[in-house]
Amino acid sequence: MLRRVGVLATLAALSAVAATVHAAPRGARLTWYDDPRTTVAIGWNSDDASDGTVVYGTAPAALDLGAVAIATTQAAPLGTSFTARLAGLAPGTTYFYRVGGAGGRYHPPATDPPLELRTRNADPCARMRFVLAGDNRADSDNIGPNDIWREILIETLAHSPDFFVNTGDMVKNGERPVEWSNFIDASAPGWALVPSLLTMGNHDQDDVNGDGALYNQLFELPRNPRTGTEDYYSLDVGPIHFVSLNTQVTSPGSSELTDMVAWLGEDLAATTQPWKIVFFHKAIYTRGNHRTGEENGGAINRVLVPLFDAHDVDLVFNGHSHDYERYAPSLGVDRAFGGTGRTLPAGAGGTLPAEVPDGATGTTYMVSGGAGALTTDVFGFTCLDAACTYCTAVNLSCDSAVLELDRTATVVYDGRHNFAMFDVEGDRLSARVYVTVAGNSDGGELIDAFTMTKTAFGLACGEPAPDAGVPAPAIDASVPTVDASAPLATDARPVGAPDAGGGKAPDGCDCRAVRAPRAGGGWPTLVGAFVCALALGARRRAQK
Repeated sequence: MLRRVGVLATLAALSAVAATVHAAPRGARLTWYDDPRTTVAIGWNSDDASDGTVVYGTAPAALDLGAVAIATTQAAPLGTSFTARLAGLAPGTTYFYRVGGAGGRYHPPATDPPLELRTRNADPCARMRFVLAGDNRADSDNIGPNDIWREILIETLAHSPDFFVNTGDMVKNGERPVEWSNFIDASAPGWALVPSLLTMGNHDQDDVNGDGALYNQLFELPRNPRTGTEDYYSLDVGPIHFVSLNTQVTSPGSSELTDMVAWLGEDLAATTQPWKIVFFHKAIYTRGNHRTGEENGGAINRVLVPLFDAHDVDLVFNGHSHDYERYAPSLGVDRAFGGTGRTLPAGAGGTLPAEVPDGATGTTYMVSGGAGALTTDVFGFTCLDAACTYCTAVNLSCDSAVLELDRTATVVYDGRHNFAMFDVEGDRLSARVYVTVAGNSDGGELIDAFTMTKTAFGLACGEPAPDAGVPAPAIDASVPTVDASAPLATDARPVGAPDAGGGKAPDGCDCRAVRAPRAGGGWPTLVGAFVCALALGARRRAQK
């Protein structure tokens, strides 16, 4: 519930942490580790190892709840990473928070409005919106924050998302602290306000695995019961069962792949959620700067697609190729990868209507890898009518039958920076995909739109899902707590009156209209960021 007074100060404070000399604390980020209706994880970093508390509450001037974070010491410039788990939150409620606490100093300071977060509605059918993006990484080693990703993130805020889904490759070298430091600083303007669901890309991988990896230390995510790690997991958000997989374990017959596939089958069989969405980095089908079946002779396709088919998975989100792609719903594994053949039960991509059938007919595969790294239009991988440029000009081992099916199944291919936006309300899902202004001299337009209706919904709308409950706000009993309410409750400057101006478009707000172009492309200005943040607050107020 961002309000007009103080929004600009909040954005300025978040942008300031990206400076070379880091203020402490910084890089606030929200993730979910459990039920999004009643829990949230808050992460941040600081140069001061004592900055390990979070204070929060339901009023900006009364942050009377607190928790102590788990701290992990890391190499400079990350300093110390903190993660606080908040539990027992009230569904559909806005909370305000600050992080830090060393010497009574918090971020944001008491003279600025606090940050905020909102728990998911108890009604599983309540309307929600999420943004899909990935491959946010820079293209060179150890460079500063990726400005294109920062600007794309600000563009997405114009649409007031309730959460983000990321398809991986947030950094170029996952073992390098400076790159992660740059990334969390660049992401703070959105990730401090909106939770993210994440998956590990090949560039995110560290020299070590599991809890020792920087990816795992920086982000608090659910853990799967098979290995006890965050490398793959599932989480229910509203009526959707989300599954994040790790496509860094693709060697045929490896124990890691065997474990993940076994867990995936059990997980998909056990869920009662009507919508099923699986996301991971390396793409099942792609015609960009990677190719279908590229990993270990199509190992990903061979072991994952049959499970998606068996459990009526509706959508699969991937990255890896730096473009946007959508394919017609399909079933089956290509013969080149040991299957009996891929089919397109709803028809070819060129004939597919805007109303796309759900997973009961076939799974829709999408690639969204255009949120920062060089996109495929730079390299010319934008062909549609001829054979894939990557396969013919770079990798001559592409199977011709697979390539022909990829071409036939393609609904949309666009090699520019992009993000996708999804609205879900009960049994209805709609998607819109935009080419971004950031990084594109000709960006800003809608490049894809489709809807999907769930044929077998099965959830009672207007009521909490099983075990939802509406508990009063409380502190997570699993972590020690601190009395951090005194200075902030009395000294915090009241946040101003809500924006009464209205003017929000039905889909949030289109701040592309207020962006001032720069030489070489249309890049957002701080004015655009201000308008986007106001739109986010307006939509959240309307949902209360």
